[in-house]
Amino acid sequence: MKIVYDDIVYSLQKVGGVSVVWSHITSAPPFSVLHIWYDNAMDNVFADKKQGHVYQIVSSRFLKIKRYLNPIINSDVPFLFHSSYYRFCNNPNAINITTVHDFIYELYRNDLKSILHKLQKKKAVLHSDGIICISESTKRDFQKIYPDYQGEIRVIYNGYDTQMYYYEKACKEKIILFVGGRARHKRFDYAVEIMRYLPYYKLIIVGGGKLTNYEKELLEKTIPNNYEKIEYIRNDELRKLYNKAFCLLYCSDYEGFGIPPIEAQACGCPVICQAKSSIPEVVADSAIFFDPNNIQKLISEIELMNDNEYYQHLVDKGLANAQRFSWEKCKKEVYQFYYDILELKFTKEKMKYND
Repeated sequence: MKIVYDDIVYSLQKVGGVSVVWSHITSAPPFSVLHIWYDNAMDNVFADKKQGHVYQIVSSRFLKIKRYLNPIINSDVPFLFHSSYYRFCNNPNAINITTVHDFIYELYRNDLKSILHKLQKKKAVLHSDGIICISESTKRDFQKIYPDYQGEIRVIYNGYDTQMYYYEKACKEKIILFVGGRARHKRFDYAVEIMRYLPYYKLIIVGGGKLTNYEKELLEKTIPNNYEKIEYIRNDELRKLYNKAFCLLYCSDYEGFGIPPIEAQACGCPVICQAKSSIPEVVADSAIFFDPNNIQKLISEIELMNDNEYYQHLVDKGLANAQRFSWEKCKKEVYQFYYDILELKFTKEKMKYND
Protein backbone atom coordinates (compact mmCIF):
# COMPACT_ATOMS: atom_id res chain seq x y z
CA MET A 1 0.00 0.00 0.00
CA LYS A 2 1.25 3.46 -0.89
CA ILE A 3 0.14 6.39 1.19
CA VAL A 4 0.56 10.14 0.87
CA TYR A 5 0.70 12.10 4.11
CA ASP A 6 -0.10 15.80 3.88
CA ASP A 7 1.96 17.38 6.69
CA ILE A 8 0.55 20.90 6.31
CA VAL A 9 -0.49 21.18 9.98
CA TYR A 10 3.19 21.53 10.93
CA SER A 11 3.24 24.77 8.94
CA LEU A 12 -0.03 26.10 10.36
CA GLN A 13 0.95 25.89 14.04
CA LYS A 14 4.12 25.73 16.11
CA VAL A 15 2.44 23.65 18.77
CA GLY A 16 -1.03 22.21 19.16
CA GLY A 17 -3.17 19.15 19.68
CA VAL A 18 -3.55 18.32 15.98
CA SER A 19 0.24 18.38 15.57
CA VAL A 20 0.59 15.99 18.50
CA VAL A 21 -1.92 13.55 17.00
CA TRP A 22 -0.39 13.77 13.53
CA SER A 23 3.18 13.23 14.75
CA HIS A 24 2.16 9.96 16.40
CA ILE A 25 -0.07 8.65 13.62
CA THR A 26 2.64 9.14 10.99
CA SER A 27 5.56 7.73 12.99
CA ALA A 28 7.10 4.54 11.57
CA PRO A 29 4.23 3.32 9.36
CA PRO A 30 4.60 -0.22 7.94
CA PHE A 31 4.24 0.92 4.33
CA SER A 32 5.84 3.28 1.81
CA VAL A 33 5.04 6.94 2.35
CA LEU A 34 5.27 10.20 0.43
CA HIS A 35 5.14 13.30 2.65
CA ILE A 36 3.86 16.65 1.42
CA TRP A 37 6.16 18.84 3.49
CA TYR A 38 6.35 22.63 3.66
CA ASP A 39 9.77 24.18 4.09
CA ASN A 40 8.87 25.98 7.34
CA ALA A 41 7.60 22.80 9.02
CA MET A 42 10.56 22.43 11.36
CA ASP A 43 9.38 25.49 13.29
CA ASN A 44 6.75 23.15 14.72
CA VAL A 45 7.68 21.56 18.06
CA PHE A 46 6.35 18.13 17.01
CA ALA A 47 7.58 18.04 13.42
CA ASP A 48 10.09 15.29 12.82
CA LYS A 49 11.35 14.63 9.32
CA LYS A 50 11.52 10.86 9.02
CA GLN A 51 14.63 9.44 7.41
CA GLY A 52 14.08 7.01 4.57
CA HIS A 53 10.75 8.47 3.39
CA VAL A 54 10.17 10.47 0.22
CA TYR A 55 9.33 14.15 0.60
CA GLN A 56 7.67 16.52 -1.81
CA ILE A 57 9.00 19.83 -0.48
CA VAL A 58 6.69 22.81 -0.99
CA SER A 59 7.53 26.46 -0.42
CA SER A 60 5.66 28.04 2.48
CA ARG A 61 5.40 31.29 0.53
CA PHE A 62 1.76 32.39 0.21
CA LEU A 63 0.83 29.75 2.79
CA LYS A 64 -2.29 31.71 3.77
CA ILE A 65 -3.63 30.90 0.30
CA LYS A 66 -1.96 27.53 -0.23
CA ARG A 67 -3.49 26.08 2.93
CA TYR A 68 -6.87 26.12 1.18
CA LEU A 69 -5.57 24.55 -2.04
CA ASN A 70 -5.43 20.79 -2.46
CA PRO A 71 -2.08 19.11 -3.27
CA ILE A 72 -1.50 17.78 -6.77
CA ILE A 73 -0.27 14.18 -6.76
CA ASN A 74 0.61 12.48 -10.04
CA SER A 75 -0.07 8.77 -9.90
CA ASP A 76 -1.41 6.21 -12.36
CA VAL A 77 -2.12 3.69 -9.62
CA PRO A 78 -4.42 3.85 -6.57
CA PHE A 79 -2.99 5.41 -3.42
CA LEU A 80 -4.33 6.53 -0.07
CA PHE A 81 -4.23 10.24 0.78
CA HIS A 82 -4.51 11.38 4.39
CA SER A 83 -4.22 15.08 5.20
CA SER A 84 -3.29 16.42 8.60
CA TYR A 85 -5.72 19.28 8.21
CA TYR A 86 -8.79 19.07 5.96
CA ARG A 87 -7.39 18.82 2.46
CA PHE A 88 -8.03 16.17 -0.17
CA CYS A 89 -6.52 14.99 -3.44
CA ASN A 90 -8.46 15.31 -6.71
CA ASN A 91 -6.50 12.58 -8.49
CA PRO A 92 -9.10 9.93 -9.49
CA ASN A 93 -6.74 7.26 -8.12
CA ALA A 94 -6.70 8.87 -4.67
CA ILE A 95 -8.55 7.26 -1.78
CA ASN A 96 -9.10 10.12 0.65
CA ILE A 97 -9.11 9.83 4.46
CA THR A 98 -10.01 12.75 6.73
CA THR A 99 -9.59 12.97 10.50
CA VAL A 100 -12.23 15.15 12.14
CA HIS A 101 -10.97 16.46 15.48
CA ASP A 102 -13.83 18.67 16.62
CA PHE A 103 -16.43 21.23 15.59
CA ILE A 104 -15.23 24.27 17.53
CA TYR A 105 -15.40 26.53 14.47
CA GLU A 106 -18.93 25.39 13.67
CA LEU A 107 -20.21 25.76 17.22
CA TYR A 108 -18.32 28.74 18.61
CA ARG A 109 -17.09 30.98 15.79
CA ASN A 110 -18.52 32.89 12.86
CA ASP A 111 -15.68 35.14 11.68
CA LEU A 112 -14.08 35.08 8.21
CA LYS A 113 -11.43 32.54 9.19
CA SER A 114 -14.04 30.18 10.61
CA ILE A 115 -16.18 30.50 7.47
CA LEU A 116 -13.21 29.53 5.29
CA HIS A 117 -12.37 26.68 7.67
CA LYS A 118 -15.93 25.32 7.55
CA LEU A 119 -15.99 25.44 3.75
CA GLN A 120 -12.64 23.69 3.53
CA LYS A 121 -13.67 21.01 6.03
CA LYS A 122 -16.95 20.39 4.22
CA LYS A 123 -15.18 19.90 0.88
CA ALA A 124 -12.67 17.51 2.46
CA VAL A 125 -15.45 15.52 4.13
CA LEU A 126 -17.57 15.24 0.98
CA HIS A 127 -14.55 14.01 -1.02
CA SER A 128 -13.50 11.46 1.61
CA ASP A 129 -13.89 7.71 1.35
CA GLY A 130 -13.32 7.36 5.09
CA ILE A 131 -13.71 9.59 8.14
CA ILE A 132 -11.89 9.16 11.45
CA CYS A 133 -13.63 10.79 14.45
CA ILE A 134 -11.57 11.01 17.64
CA SER A 135 -14.53 10.31 19.94
CA GLU A 136 -18.13 9.13 19.86
CA SER A 137 -19.11 12.67 20.80
CA THR A 138 -17.33 14.03 17.72
CA LYS A 139 -19.02 11.35 15.60
CA ARG A 140 -22.45 12.45 16.87
CA ASP A 141 -21.62 16.06 15.99
CA PHE A 142 -20.37 14.92 12.59
CA GLN A 143 -23.59 13.09 11.81
CA LYS A 144 -25.65 16.14 12.78
CA ILE A 145 -23.59 18.50 10.62
CA TYR A 146 -23.09 16.12 7.68
CA PRO A 147 -26.21 13.89 7.76
CA ASP A 148 -25.87 12.96 4.07
CA TYR A 149 -22.30 11.63 4.25
CA GLN A 150 -22.25 8.16 2.68
CA GLY A 151 -18.66 7.04 3.35
CA GLU A 152 -17.23 5.00 6.20
CA ILE A 153 -16.93 6.53 9.69
CA ARG A 154 -14.83 5.09 12.48
CA VAL A 155 -14.13 6.31 16.01
CA ILE A 156 -10.45 6.04 16.92
CA TYR A 157 -9.43 7.52 20.24
CA ASN A 158 -6.33 9.64 20.68
CA GLY A 159 -3.59 8.41 22.98
CA TYR A 160 -0.92 9.88 25.20
CA ASP A 161 2.81 9.36 25.48
CA THR A 162 2.94 6.44 27.91
CA GLN A 163 6.75 6.62 28.09
CA MET A 164 6.73 10.28 29.05
CA TYR A 165 3.64 10.50 31.24
CA TYR A 166 3.69 8.01 34.05
CA TYR A 167 2.86 7.97 37.74
CA GLU A 168 5.79 8.91 39.89
CA LYS A 169 4.84 9.39 43.51
CA ALA A 170 5.84 12.87 44.50
CA CYS A 171 5.19 15.19 47.38
CA LYS A 172 1.97 16.97 46.47
CA GLU A 173 1.97 20.75 46.60
CA LYS A 174 -0.84 23.28 46.82
CA ILE A 175 -0.89 23.66 43.04
CA ILE A 176 -3.89 23.59 40.72
CA LEU A 177 -3.15 23.32 37.01
CA PHE A 178 -4.88 24.86 34.00
CA VAL A 179 -3.36 23.31 30.86
CA GLY A 180 -3.95 24.26 27.23
CA GLY A 181 -5.79 26.94 25.29
CA ARG A 182 -7.95 29.66 26.78
CA ALA A 183 -10.52 30.21 24.02
CA ARG A 184 -14.03 31.08 25.15
CA HIS A 185 -15.22 27.47 25.37
CA LYS A 186 -12.27 26.58 27.64
CA ARG A 187 -13.86 28.66 30.43
CA PHE A 188 -10.62 30.14 31.75
CA ASP A 189 -12.61 32.91 33.43
CA TYR A 190 -14.51 30.30 35.43
CA ALA A 191 -11.27 28.61 36.50
CA VAL A 192 -10.00 31.94 37.83
CA GLU A 193 -13.28 32.51 39.68
CA ILE A 194 -12.95 29.09 41.34
CA MET A 195 -9.47 30.02 42.55
CA ARG A 196 -10.93 33.05 44.33
CA TYR A 197 -12.35 30.57 46.88
CA LEU A 198 -9.10 28.58 47.18
CA PRO A 199 -6.57 31.13 48.48
CA TYR A 200 -4.25 28.41 49.81
CA TYR A 201 -3.73 27.00 46.32
CA LYS A 202 -1.67 28.49 43.51
CA LEU A 203 -2.96 28.44 39.91
CA ILE A 204 -0.35 27.45 37.34
CA ILE A 205 -1.35 28.18 33.74
CA VAL A 206 0.50 26.06 31.17
CA GLY A 207 0.62 26.75 27.43
CA GLY A 208 -2.07 28.39 25.34
CA GLY A 209 0.06 31.35 24.28
CA LYS A 210 0.75 34.58 26.12
CA LEU A 211 -1.82 36.01 28.51
CA THR A 212 -3.96 38.74 26.99
CA ASN A 213 -4.34 42.08 28.72
CA TYR A 214 -7.87 41.05 29.73
CA GLU A 215 -6.59 37.80 31.26
CA LYS A 216 -3.85 39.61 33.16
CA GLU A 217 -6.36 42.11 34.54
CA LEU A 218 -8.73 39.28 35.49
CA LEU A 219 -5.98 37.40 37.33
CA GLU A 220 -4.69 40.48 39.14
CA LYS A 221 -8.19 41.49 40.15
CA THR A 222 -9.28 38.01 41.31
CA ILE A 223 -6.17 36.17 42.59
CA PRO A 224 -3.33 38.72 42.70
CA ASN A 225 0.14 37.21 43.20
CA ASN A 226 -1.35 33.72 43.40
CA TYR A 227 -0.76 32.48 39.88
CA GLU A 228 2.07 31.62 37.50
CA LYS A 229 2.13 31.46 33.71
CA ILE A 230 4.38 28.97 31.90
CA GLU A 231 4.65 29.69 28.18
CA TYR A 232 6.22 26.47 26.94
CA ILE A 233 7.17 23.34 28.81
CA ARG A 234 8.84 20.10 27.74
CA ASN A 235 6.92 16.85 28.25
CA ASP A 236 9.25 15.66 31.01
CA GLU A 237 8.79 18.97 32.86
CA LEU A 238 5.03 18.83 32.41
CA ARG A 239 5.03 15.29 33.78
CA LYS A 240 6.82 16.45 36.92
CA LEU A 241 4.33 19.29 37.26
CA TYR A 242 1.42 16.86 36.99
CA ASN A 243 3.14 14.61 39.56
CA LYS A 244 3.26 17.31 42.22
CA ALA A 245 0.03 19.17 41.37
CA PHE A 246 -2.99 18.72 43.61
CA CYS A 247 -5.33 18.50 40.62
CA LEU A 248 -6.00 19.52 37.02
CA LEU A 249 -8.86 21.99 36.60
CA TYR A 250 -10.39 21.32 33.18
CA CYS A 251 -13.34 23.68 32.77
CA SER A 252 -13.91 23.25 29.04
CA ASP A 253 -17.46 23.30 27.64
CA TYR A 254 -16.43 21.39 24.54
CA GLU A 255 -13.69 19.01 23.43
CA GLY A 256 -13.25 16.73 20.47
CA PHE A 257 -11.31 14.42 22.76
CA GLY A 258 -9.28 16.11 25.52
CA ILE A 259 -5.72 14.83 26.01
CA PRO A 260 -4.66 16.80 29.15
CA PRO A 261 -7.01 14.89 31.51
CA ILE A 262 -5.50 11.57 30.38
CA GLU A 263 -1.95 12.88 30.75
CA ALA A 264 -2.76 14.20 34.21
CA GLN A 265 -4.34 10.93 35.34
CA ALA A 266 -1.37 8.95 34.06
CA CYS A 267 0.79 11.08 36.36
CA GLY A 268 -1.36 10.57 39.44
CA CYS A 269 -3.05 13.97 39.18
CA PRO A 270 -6.83 13.92 39.80
CA VAL A 271 -9.03 15.71 37.28
CA ILE A 272 -11.90 18.12 37.92
CA CYS A 273 -14.01 18.74 34.82
CA GLN A 274 -17.45 19.22 33.31
CA ALA A 275 -19.56 16.34 32.04
CA LYS A 276 -19.86 17.82 28.56
CA SER A 277 -19.14 16.71 24.97
CA SER A 278 -16.39 14.04 24.84
CA ILE A 279 -15.07 14.58 28.37
CA PRO A 280 -17.22 12.03 30.27
CA GLU A 281 -16.52 9.54 27.48
CA VAL A 282 -12.77 9.96 27.96
CA VAL A 283 -12.50 10.12 31.76
CA ALA A 284 -15.50 7.82 32.45
CA ASP A 285 -16.15 7.72 36.22
CA SER A 286 -12.56 8.50 37.19
CA ALA A 287 -12.88 12.30 37.58
CA ILE A 288 -14.83 14.79 39.67
CA PHE A 289 -17.56 16.42 37.59
CA PHE A 290 -18.89 19.83 38.49
CA ASP A 291 -21.87 22.00 37.65
CA PRO A 292 -20.67 25.52 36.71
CA ASN A 293 -23.87 26.92 38.23
CA ASN A 294 -22.98 25.53 41.66
CA ILE A 295 -19.52 26.78 42.54
CA GLN A 296 -19.95 26.20 46.27
CA LYS A 297 -20.54 22.49 45.73
CA LEU A 298 -17.36 22.32 43.67
CA ILE A 299 -15.37 24.04 46.39
CA SER A 300 -16.72 21.48 48.89
CA GLU A 301 -15.64 18.65 46.55
CA ILE A 302 -12.13 20.07 46.35
CA GLU A 303 -11.94 20.37 50.13
CA LEU A 304 -12.98 16.70 50.43
CA MET A 305 -9.91 15.82 48.39
CA ASN A 306 -7.77 16.76 51.39
CA ASP A 307 -8.76 13.40 52.86
CA ASN A 308 -5.78 11.16 52.01
CA GLU A 309 -7.83 8.01 51.48
CA TYR A 310 -10.30 9.71 49.15
CA TYR A 311 -7.50 11.45 47.28
CA GLN A 312 -5.66 8.17 46.68
CA HIS A 313 -8.92 6.63 45.48
CA LEU A 314 -9.13 9.35 42.81
CA VAL A 315 -5.49 8.82 41.86
CA ASP A 316 -5.97 5.06 41.46
CA LYS A 317 -9.12 5.45 39.37
CA GLY A 318 -7.34 7.93 37.12
CA LEU A 319 -4.36 5.64 36.62
CA ALA A 320 -6.66 2.75 35.65
CA ASN A 321 -8.60 4.95 33.23
CA ALA A 322 -5.46 6.25 31.48
CA GLN A 323 -4.45 2.68 30.62
CA ARG A 324 -7.33 2.55 28.13
CA PHE A 325 -5.44 4.87 25.80
CA SER A 326 -2.10 4.85 23.98
CA TRP A 327 -0.65 6.15 20.73
CA GLU A 328 0.33 2.62 19.73
CA LYS A 329 -3.30 1.52 19.99
CA CYS A 330 -4.38 4.62 18.09
CA LYS A 331 -1.86 4.00 15.30
CA LYS A 332 -2.81 0.35 14.88
CA GLU A 333 -6.47 1.26 14.58
CA VAL A 334 -5.74 4.01 12.04
CA TYR A 335 -3.67 1.63 9.91
CA GLN A 336 -6.38 -1.02 10.14
CA PHE A 337 -8.88 1.58 8.95
CA TYR A 338 -6.66 2.24 5.92
CA TYR A 339 -6.68 -1.45 5.01
CA ASP A 340 -10.43 -1.73 5.58
CA ILE A 341 -11.15 1.29 3.37
CA LEU A 342 -8.90 -0.07 0.62
CA GLU A 343 -10.57 -3.48 0.76
CA LEU A 344 -14.02 -1.90 0.68
CA LYS A 345 -13.04 0.37 -2.20
CA PHE A 346 -11.61 -2.44 -4.30
CA THR A 347 -14.61 -4.68 -3.53
CA LYS A 348 -16.97 -1.99 -4.78
CA GLU A 349 -14.87 -1.46 -7.90
CA LYS A 350 -14.86 -5.20 -8.58
CA MET A 351 -18.65 -5.40 -8.17
CA LYS A 352 -19.06 -2.40 -10.47
CA TYR A 353 -16.80 -4.01 -13.08
CA ASN A 354 -18.67 -7.33 -12.89
CA ASP A 355 -22.00 -5.56 -13.35
